[in-house]
Amino acid sequence: MARMNPRQAAAYERAKQRAFAKDLERDARRKLARGIQEFAIRSMNNLAEAGPAWTGEFSQSWVFTAEGGSAQSPTAGAKIGIGKYNRNDVPVRQVEQYLKQGRSRFQLVNTSEHAAIAIDEQESMFAPPPDQPDPVKIPVKFGTGRPDQEHLRWQLGNREGEEITSQITAEQDWFTTYLKGGQLQRDLGDGVRLGFSENVS
Repeated sequence: MARMNPRQAAAYERAKQRAFAKDLERDARRKLARGIQEFAIRSMNNLAEAGPAWTGEFSQSWVFTAEGGSAQSPTAGAKIGIGKYNRNDVPVRQVEQYLKQGRSRFQLVNTSEHAAIAIDEQESMFAPPPDQPDPVKIPVKFGTGRPDQEHLRWQLGNREGEEITSQITAEQDWFTTYLKGGQLQRDLGDGVRLGFSENVS
């Protein structure tokens, strides 16, 4: 190798430092993206397990995206059962791309048309689908129901002498409990720890 003069040596050193900084930035971004990915997967699976599931459409409709991005569920209504999410549902390279674009705020969105009802924000009238008379999830409460008026999902009657006609598959305020009861923070901590502990390739 030909000997470099001082100017060439300085330029070579600067190039090495830039390459090192670029590699460091890429590795840090990949670890952060892995942490976000693992958090999102944990969160979607825990939301699917905690929330109501009659056919499973609602539990299959959780989608991860950058804030303000479009949320189209690839699995909603695809099968009967409680949703199960994995790394294919939150591609790490997509998360990296968001970060490279400076998009650092993310959201989990449920794309089911009855999402507001399922999280107890909106009243509705309830009846099981004709082709799915029994829920895929074990009910947590039974009652007489209120078939003649709109009501929140968990507001079941319990009038003496009336036949049991209604059931719910998730506890009252299950969504608020997930957000404020500590599970969200645990999912975030576990996801970030796992993401940063993995080898970056």
